[in-house]
Amino acid sequence: MNTIQNFWKNKTLRNWSIGIAVVILVFMARGFSPARASDLTAPVEAEVVTLKVAETIETSGTLQAQPFASLAWKTSGVVESVNVEVGDFVKAGDILLTLQPESTSASIVSAQADLITAQEDLEDVLASGTGLAQAAIDLKEAQEDYDKAVNYLKYLQTDQNVPQTLYTAKLVQTRNGWEYKYESKNFKGPAPQEWIVDAENDLALKKGLLDDAQREYDRLLAGEESNEVLAARAKVEAAQTTVNSLYIIAPFDGQVLSIDNRVGDSVSANELSVNIANLNQLYVEAQVDESDIANVKLGNQAEITLDALSGVMFTGQVSAINPVGESVSGLVKYTVRIDLDKVDEDTFLPLGATANITIKVKEAQATLAVPITAIQNDDNGEFVWVIESDGSSTRVYVVGGAIVGDMVMVSGDLQAGQKVSLVRESSFEAPNPFQGGQ
Repeated sequence: MNTIQNFWKNKTLRNWSIGIAVVILVFMARGFSPARASDLTAPVEAEVVTLKVAETIETSGTLQAQPFASLAWKTSGVVESVNVEVGDFVKAGDILLTLQPESTSASIVSAQADLITAQEDLEDVLASGTGLAQAAIDLKEAQEDYDKAVNYLKYLQTDQNVPQTLYTAKLVQTRNGWEYKYESKNFKGPAPQEWIVDAENDLALKKGLLDDAQREYDRLLAGEESNEVLAARAKVEAAQTTVNSLYIIAPFDGQVLSIDNRVGDSVSANELSVNIANLNQLYVEAQVDESDIANVKLGNQAEITLDALSGVMFTGQVSAINPVGESVSGLVKYTVRIDLDKVDEDTFLPLGATANITIKVKEAQATLAVPITAIQNDDNGEFVWVIESDGSSTRVYVVGGAIVGDMVMVSGDLQAGQKVSLVRESSFEAPNPFQGGQ
């Protein structure tokens, strides 16, 4: 790889943040003087230095808040009141704007009356307290019926003197012809098997009814609502939902970001009215190239700047990595979420602004570096000329890495403090076409 060319063509997302531990550049001009053209041939030297750098990945996204909501009207009408201003903090359930009831549909006006009636009915049911009392009565009766069924089955199964009646029919001749004459005979003995089967089935039914009564009693005893209360609550909720069409209501605790309506405005259903967000939970979602995603880990620290807010830097950390990539302009990208750390309440936060993100994926490590102009290359690869103590030069092959300012990270048989030769600019000067020669 040609490091010098990469310096001019570098468009990759990967970059390096700098933490310079030791940077000592010693340029030695041996008798250099602009006044003497012969000195232009003197070598220019620099020192191999150590830079402490951290590996990072650069990407971009947009600043977002969670939760965030754009609240729209559910019906048309005329705005009656605006109860908040931009910047106000609100609680979930607060009514932010209201429509004039008479400017809306008749069904909403009717629902207001229905809501009052439904609320009164619910209060009556709750005040009566009959649910648990009735459940206790039902449970007592079910228990009694079950106990009777148990005793009756036991009686049939064990008693050998169960009263029974035997019916017989005899065909006899009368004046009018033949007819059946029925006779009955009472006796005591073991119960017939069919009686026992019927008693067992009846006992199973009574056991099911007892279990149902017990569950209902336990549910109400624990504070849950009876079916009567549930029905009353359902009527209240249905009426309240219709009435809420008159309002813009805060769905969560947050801050009002914008208000599109004023008192007297005519609005339509689905028309945007208010933007609200919880600015205590800011995040950025960014796309990371497939060549870099393996280096990103949950918890990686990140620095964020906004194009709309110069001079301010935010910090955060990687909180989620989508393992499923998507194709973006022919490249596979992975979505990474960065949660921002707590931001000062007085800071202006333009949601949707472009966010420039630097994710730190590797801790700072000491690395050798030389000026970009020390790197040369030929068919065998990149190299530098190391100036020995006796003034001679030794070619040392290196592998160039990241570029930091006018320095390039290198690996190879070098040591900090060694002198390397810099590529000299040409001393050729074009003749002045306006100056005549003599």
